[in-house]
Formats: sequence, structure tokens, C-alpha cells
Amino acid sequence: MRKKILLSVVGAMSFITAFGQWNSNPAENLLAWPNESYYSHEMQISPNGNIWLGMNYPGPDGVYTGLQLIDPAGNILFDEPLVVADFKAKTWTAFGQILLVDKDGNAIVSVVDERYANENGGECHTVYKISQEGEFLWGETGITLEGADKVYIHAYGMNMTQLSDGSYVFAWSHTDGDSYNGKMSVEMQRISADGELLWNADDVRLTDDKTTYMYPYVIDGGYGQTILIYAKGSGQDIYARKLDFDGTPVWSEDTRIYNGGWGSIPLWTRLTVVPTGDGGALLSWNDDRYFTQIESAYMAYIKPNGEIGFTTDNGQILGLSGWRSFSVKSLYDPDTDNFYAIWNEASSGQSWNRVVAQRVNKEGELLWGENGLELKPMEQTDYGYLSLQKGINDEMAFFYMRNYSGSFGDVEAFVTAVNVNDTTARRESEFTKGERVSEKTNLKTTPMHDGKFWIALWSDNGSLEEEDKKDRLMMQRINNDLTLGNPNDDDAVERVEAEGNNFAALASIVENEAMFVANTPANVQATLSIYNMNGALVATPFDGELAAGRQYISWLVDAPAGIYLATLSTPYGTETVKLLVK
Repeated sequence: MRKKILLSVVGAMSFITAFGQWNSNPAENLLAWPNESYYSHEMQISPNGNIWLGMNYPGPDGVYTGLQLIDPAGNILFDEPLVVADFKAKTWTAFGQILLVDKDGNAIVSVVDERYANENGGECHTVYKISQEGEFLWGETGITLEGADKVYIHAYGMNMTQLSDGSYVFAWSHTDGDSYNGKMSVEMQRISADGELLWNADDVRLTDDKTTYMYPYVIDGGYGQTILIYAKGSGQDIYARKLDFDGTPVWSEDTRIYNGGWGSIPLWTRLTVVPTGDGGALLSWNDDRYFTQIESAYMAYIKPNGEIGFTTDNGQILGLSGWRSFSVKSLYDPDTDNFYAIWNEASSGQSWNRVVAQRVNKEGELLWGENGLELKPMEQTDYGYLSLQKGINDEMAFFYMRNYSGSFGDVEAFVTAVNVNDTTARRESEFTKGERVSEKTNLKTTPMHDGKFWIALWSDNGSLEEEDKKDRLMMQRINNDLTLGNPNDDDAVERVEAEGNNFAALASIVENEAMFVANTPANVQATLSIYNMNGALVATPFDGELAAGRQYISWLVDAPAGIYLATLSTPYGTETVKLLVK
């Protein structure tokens, strides 16, 4: 077992603000991984804002699993990837979660390897707990979940979560028998924070002589309990089970969420499972249950007591447009106590595409209309790699990639922030734009850290002009005002908001368009004036009656680079904010 633990990492962490690597130029993003091939990757953010990357990549003796750590300012903290495991691995061939970041900022890493293989082959899952200083808290060889005397022909589909008491729950699928055609079961284990195995595998295993169990998902069910979502049978019915702290079922029987109909389409390509904050679970997916070749987007809410939260069976449909729906992602927002979803809709031949979102309450009511909210209109283009994250000021942030070419990818990535109470109020930023045309895929995002920024991660597979095309992992920091990179006192003007948030610039650094928000208790006559630093009037974007409430005003910038003052005059007074035009 070879590991590269960087002794200078602590020193590097002490200079977070001195050597920031994020760039405000969307054409110059952070290269987060060496220019080498890799098989799979994951990203999660820790409570202190450091970002963990987990990678499966080719090494000298086979497939390695490695880690990288990046601080909030964009400093790469390990000079070389921290090699977690270099046993003969099968991780690159198997679906499964690589990385979980716990509440203390430690990385929990899952590896599938053949360290205990016999003459018939065999695989097992091993998990590691690694601190941000590179210390292996569960030992350098980790904890093998199955034990040295239990290996499988095929082990895959790892999913992990941490419970409120600090322990961890793991669930995965395996195939028994002498071939890959053996019966599939779901294994589970719970491990204490200090590495003690707490469950007897025989007591929590999902298995019988006739049924296939696979594709498990686990989330925190509150009060030391775990919710397990799994597929059962050849039709892949979806079920939920709640387990108590000792692994015994809490509900009298498992809850059936969906009654099959996907055929051979694997669940893990379609299903999103997230906690709802009340001990329940939220699921979203797309399926063609009527075999019409028109997939639809669905959502299901499982209450803490195991009851189905919506009145509809087999999930609540999220839109009735009649277009094909793919790649549904969802989350729960505790501030509004609502569910949100994003998905891609396409014509029958998938040559026309658009991006749609939906807001759903816990009774299953579609709050953004029966067809959902159109984020991007139907165009002859491709949209993909969707995600959504909580924003600020009643906003939801929706991330996606767009392919402008139709063959080799001229791909760029975007974020659209939407006010959930006034969906006409939107902000948008393109964070990968540049003259270099390249194939980009696998966009992933983190939840907003400390109300200040998200991190985006994607693959850049090179351009047609490059003779030696290599896989690259690129990253960008997207601030809550949709500016990029590290805020810098030397070249940025801080966002200024009037007392009571009556008038503000949504971004303090702009190029082609500036957006302002005004909030008044009644309809008023208002004038928005733009002045340069010499006091000369540059533009008057608005002069007329301003409606009561929260209103947005746009200025299409037609002025040289520099610092400007935006002044809103109303009967209530005059308020001014600064902004920098690049």
C-alpha cells in the first residue's frame, strides 16, 4: 500500500488568502487534476469550505483510488494526489459512490478491490476515513465491510451516509454464485465514528432464494435511524425501508413507491434520493411506464412514518407538456418547506431540447404550473448534466451544460438563479466561456458554502486541434452574486445594499449587463441614473412608475470600463450603490 501524504499541507492551509487560484475569467478555470486519464470522480464540500475530490484513475500497477483537497480560495493542498488504495481494483468497472465528506470534514472513501480474492475471483468493499491533514483514521488498510472470509463474484453500487450520532451507514449490492448470473442481494453495515462495526450483516441483508435486490440508496432518517431505498425484482419495483439504530425495521412493512415498469433500465441511471429534513425521503426519476417512448418526470415523498406523502400512486408527475423528460434532479428546501426539481425535455427525436423546473409542496401540488417553469426555451441544441442548489434571498440556483455544436462538443456551462416567489426575477452567468472550443461533460456542483459560493466541477476532454487529447478536471468558484473567482479588494467593488434592502446591485462586477433590485411599499415614480466617478450622467435605464414590492431593473452597459454609481431616486429618498464595469 503506497500513500503520498503531503507534510506541507498544514502550511498550505495557513496561507489560504495569499495564493488564491480561482480566476474571475470564465475562460481560465482551475485545473484540479493532472492531465491524466481517470475512470470516475466525485466532489464534496466540507464544513470549513475545503473541497474534496475522489478519483479512480490508472496507476502503474492497476486502478488507484486517490484524493485531492482544495481550499475555498482555490489552493490545491496536496502536491500530489493522496493514494488511498492501490490493490488490484475493480472500482473502475463498477457503479458506486466513491466519496462521502462527514460533518467534521473527513473524507470517507469506498474502494472495490480483490485483496481477498481466491481461485474463483472475488471482490470486496473497503472503506477509509481520512482527515484533511492526510491521516488515515481507520488505519492504512481501511475496514473491509464483508470481512476477509467473505468475497463475492461481483460487488458494486456502494452508497453511504452519516447519521446524526456521527456513525456511518453503508449499503451495496453483490452477486453470489460462480458467475455473474448469480442472485443479487443488498448488504448493509453501520460503523461507529471510531471504526467499530455495529451491525450483524446477516440481520440486515436483503436476500431470498427467488428475488433480486439491487441499487441501494441510504439517507439519514433522523434520531439515529436510516432510510434505505432499493430496487426489488426483475421489474425493479422501488421500495423504502426505515432501519432503527440497531438495524431492525421501524415500519411494519416496506413502502412500495413505484410498481416496476422500467424493464432492464438500471435504477442508478435515473433515481435521485435526498432527505427531507423531517425523517422522510424525496425521490425523483423519469420513466416510460406506458411504453409510449415518451418518458415523463416523477417525484415521490415518503413521510417519516412510511406513508406516501402525495395522493398519486407511483409518483407525482412533474409536467404535462408531452415532451420526453430526462435526468431529473431534486432537493428539499427547508425555508419554503417545498420540493424543487430540474429536468431536460426533448422532442421525440431529441433534436430539440429545453430545460424545465418545478416547485412542489408536500401535498403534491405543482406550484409552477402543470407544465413546470421553462428555464431555457426549446432549441435545436443539447442540454445536460443538470443540478440544482439552494441560493440566497429566496433563490434557487439551477446549473446545466449546453452543447452548441451537435457533433463534437462546443460545450459551455451556466447557472440560472431564480427567485422562487417571483420566477420572472432571474440572474444568469456563463462560467466556462472562452475562445477554446472543447468537449465538456459531467458537470457537478456543491451546495452553497456559508451563503457565499458554490463550486462547479466538470471534465474537459480537449479540443479538436489538440494532438495529444487528455482528460482534464476543471473547477470554478461561483459567488452568490454570480461573479467568479475570489473577491479581490484590488479589482472589485464590494456589493453595497441600502438599509432594508431597498435598493441593491445583484452583482458588483459586470460586463455587458447590470441588474438592480428595488423594493418599495407602494407604486412610486422612480428614476435610475448611472454616473461615472466624475459625476457625469452616463445613462438613465429607468424613468417612470415602479410597481410596489421587489422589482428588477436592467442596465445594458454601453460605457467604458471603470467604477460607476447607480442612483435610484423615489419619493422615499435617494439610494446609491457602486459597481465595477470590466
